[in-house]
Amino acid sequence: MTRFFLYGFAAALALFASGCVSVLPEAAPPKPRFHIAAADAGALSGPRLSFSLVVDEPRATRVYDSVRIAVASAPGRIEYLAGAEWADRAPRLFQTAVIQTFEDAGRILGVGDRTAIPVADLVLQTDIRRMELKVSGGTRAADVSVYARLSDGKGTVYAARKFEARMPASSTEPDDAYEAFDAAFDDVIADLVGWVYEEGEALKGETSASLSG
Repeated sequence: MTRFFLYGFAAALALFASGCVSVLPEAAPPKPRFHIAAADAGALSGPRLSFSLVVDEPRATRVYDSVRIAVASAPGRIEYLAGAEWADRAPRLFQTAVIQTFEDAGRILGVGDRTAIPVADLVLQTDIRRMELKVSGGTRAADVSVYARLSDGKGTVYAARKFEARMPASSTEPDDAYEAFDAAFDDVIADLVGWVYEEGEALKGETSASLSG
């Protein structure tokens, strides 16, 4: 009798469980995460150059030193794009993309961060001034501004220049925003790498001339 009761209770419990519906909210789908791609190295081809380069991680304010994608909706006002984020801190992604572009072009003796190349001929230091989706008056654009300095890493700055690009976005949806950012980064990184080649070659030429003189 006891065994029959237990079997019946177990069967009833299983039937009840099969008819239960969860009242817990469904988990939100994961946010898409975007990276910063290296620029097209094909346009940066040229002769080999005899200098090595350290690429420091860019400096940035907390507005941009984040995985969140900044949105400038009014002067002095920053919000963040809903539903998407960077795959890592934005300055770190930018540094990696610049290093990869130099590596893909293959024109200098060596390139990397300070861990990969503790000592190099030149050091590239950058400040991220803007890295945001600008939304104003019905227009949307990815706005990237980077200030770069080429130095010896010990306080002597050989050259400095600002690089900027603004690319229209068809909407503020994550995929459309990223497409605009991708185009803006491609322009900025390609111009930055080309500038380093020119300045580095000129500096090495000046050094060789002074030594021979």
